[in-house]
Amino acid sequence: MSSKTSDISFLQAAELLQDALLVVASDGLVLGANRAARRLLTGSRQSIDGQSLLAFVHGAGDDVLKLLRDGSRTRERLPGVVTLKTENGQALRVRCAIHLLKPATEEQAAQLVLQLRDADSAPTKFKELSDRVARVTAALHRQQRAEEERRELEAQMLQSQKLESLGVMAGGIAHDFNNLLTSIIGYSELARAQLPAHSAAGEFVDAAVTGARRAAELTQQMLAYSGKGSRIVEPVQLSRLVRDITRLLEVSISKKCVMRFELPEDLPACMADATQLRQVIMNLIINASDAIGDRSGVISITTGAAWCDQEYLADNFINDTLEEGLYVHLEVADTGKGMSADVRARIFDPFFTTKFTGRGLGLAAVLGVIRGHKGAIRVYSEPGRGTTFKVLLPATSGVEPTSAKPDSEPEQWQGSGTALVIDDEESIRALARHMLMRMGFDVATASDGREGVEVYREMAASNPLVLLDLTMPHLDGAAAFAQLRRINPKVRVIVMSGYGEQAIDTQFAGKGLAGFLQKPFRLAELRDVVKAAVEP
Repeated sequence: MSSKTSDISFLQAAELLQDALLVVASDGLVLGANRAARRLLTGSRQSIDGQSLLAFVHGAGDDVLKLLRDGSRTRERLPGVVTLKTENGQALRVRCAIHLLKPATEEQAAQLVLQLRDADSAPTKFKELSDRVARVTAALHRQQRAEEERRELEAQMLQSQKLESLGVMAGGIAHDFNNLLTSIIGYSELARAQLPAHSAAGEFVDAAVTGARRAAELTQQMLAYSGKGSRIVEPVQLSRLVRDITRLLEVSISKKCVMRFELPEDLPACMADATQLRQVIMNLIINASDAIGDRSGVISITTGAAWCDQEYLADNFINDTLEEGLYVHLEVADTGKGMSADVRARIFDPFFTTKFTGRGLGLAAVLGVIRGHKGAIRVYSEPGRGTTFKVLLPATSGVEPTSAKPDSEPEQWQGSGTALVIDDEESIRALARHMLMRMGFDVATASDGREGVEVYREMAASNPLVLLDLTMPHLDGAAAFAQLRRINPKVRVIVMSGYGEQAIDTQFAGKGLAGFLQKPFRLAELRDVVKAAVEP
């Protein structure tokens, strides 16, 4: 509730009282007055809002200012007697009482209710009326706090609903886009395999694949924002992770930026996807470099650990309820231009950017990754004073971080037997068929889950390997998988999806799935998953 609203509400309640009531700032500025106060001070109903109370006080008014200062420091009713100056210049002694309506803040002075009554009126009656005003003031305080809490909860709910809606949209776009990229990348690789190693056409195909892979990285950011990206969760030590990519960070920022690190060695591990955390670190540091711009500046990267209670965790951009406990944190602070409150409220919206160019998806992806890791993110920023992002992740005690494994060399593995590809996208069915045939399989296809179950029933004697899309009409992947298991409890099924593996965990956990293939996939990736499924 704004201060203006609270003033109006109070004065509306007091308009019919016989006592003169004014809402004044602690410096004497009149913010509002009821009818009795206007008549007492001016002899008419004209407004006195915006005038100084001292204009209506007989003499210098030091006693009135002292009373206002004292009243702004306590919620107790302060009585007194003041001498007013009437409209014809005569002195008029009145009883008064001060009640604190709104305490002082950094932005505005304290607001007080000043109650005036003829000094000759009965003290007992005056006290009764004064107590009634005090009760009204206290009730307004309670109403104001309740209204502020209600609005804060509404804002949190709207933010949560907005993030959820945007997440669903981003996930759906990424899923459909990954289906398209699967065909582009897959067919390009098949075409490349038919060309001589050093042909000019081969170089063009390689460039097309590179561009498509970059597009796939963008869809991974969209999936990360939606919380449906693939994750490989393992113990990760934040300090070590930052050190491992220091060189990459240095070449990613402006040459005018200096990075300073504070990375303690004894930091607890957290259970996380190292690849996604690297993306978080890179996005935050690139954002810091952009904030500094063409000027010289400093980017400070700090890691640490601390016990966080519910109150501290509640003040962040992710409205999920987090458990109190030990959290590791990553802080990225810059000496850039900072942000206004309006900009700060929108920085995690997909495609929102303060730059003239750019996708503006980096911070949205950061939010999605941290939400997926059950963490929190806090932002401190003021115009002209830089920005600090603080990422919090639940710490894991007693688990050693794992070392990175070198990538295995690609191999020309060959399989045999039959395979069935079930996908509603014709281009993906054809692509997977070509790839599996190159590996030595005889391949059949089906355009949806219902047809796939019937085709499998006819092929059951050969126990075909099944590549099954997750999202299809008529019968989706989960329902088709259940029917395939009824036909053959030992059926080997690899699920394909434009969503990440995390999206299938709850549907297929503990049900004997042979593997998962994230779209878009390359021939080598398909070969690895198929080999693992047929040679357990």
